[in-house]
Amino acid sequence: MSIALPEVTFIEQIKKSLVSCVFRTIWRGKECILKVYHTPEPAPANRRTRPRKREIDPFKCESTAFARLHEYGLCDRGYVPGFYGLVEQVNPIDYLPYLKDFLEDTVYPNAVLIEYIPNIQSIDLSNFSEKRVHKLQQILLEIHHAGVYYGDPYPRNMMVQTTSDRVLWIDFDRAQTFTSQSIKQYHLDWLAHETKMMDYFVDALVGPTMLISCLYP
Repeated sequence: MSIALPEVTFIEQIKKSLVSCVFRTIWRGKECILKVYHTPEPAPANRRTRPRKREIDPFKCESTAFARLHEYGLCDRGYVPGFYGLVEQVNPIDYLPYLKDFLEDTVYPNAVLIEYIPNIQSIDLSNFSEKRVHKLQQILLEIHHAGVYYGDPYPRNMMVQTTSDRVLWIDFDRAQTFTSQSIKQYHLDWLAHETKMMDYFVDALVGPTMLISCLYP
């Protein structure tokens, strides 16, 4: 699923952080999101470290999660953005001024190309409904079933498309992906904790809403 960056036309930068820059682009005649990641510098070769329990490279986290979610059909069902492919080892000099934030990086950045979804906003009290929040809860369980621990289950990543009833999860740059062969007990503990966090969030929103509807039918 490798994509050549010359096939992608930059339109505008819509977001940036210490981890990545997000661009609205055109690829094969459709609007897309290109998310370009700062690559962590590799540890010195003489530094002996224990094997990590978590992947910390945000590109590896997100690209691996998207590949798995695409394989399990979550992209096709609209539960997460559609995944089109990877752009690896980008020389930022070739794409100025858009990639100017990567010029001082010592390692070339990588990117994912995903679906552009207009008119989306984080779930909050202005767009909340019991149906939407329960759907987000169900989607998280399906993400877990695909062998992906989301790692950042907060409302800023739970999106509502305001022109439809579509809800979805975005931003998998902290996700951890595993298989039935590689899963460990601590993975199961992560999943259980994340499920409880989501249950608490749903109960906190739905409980007061149900109370208000009973008091003011």
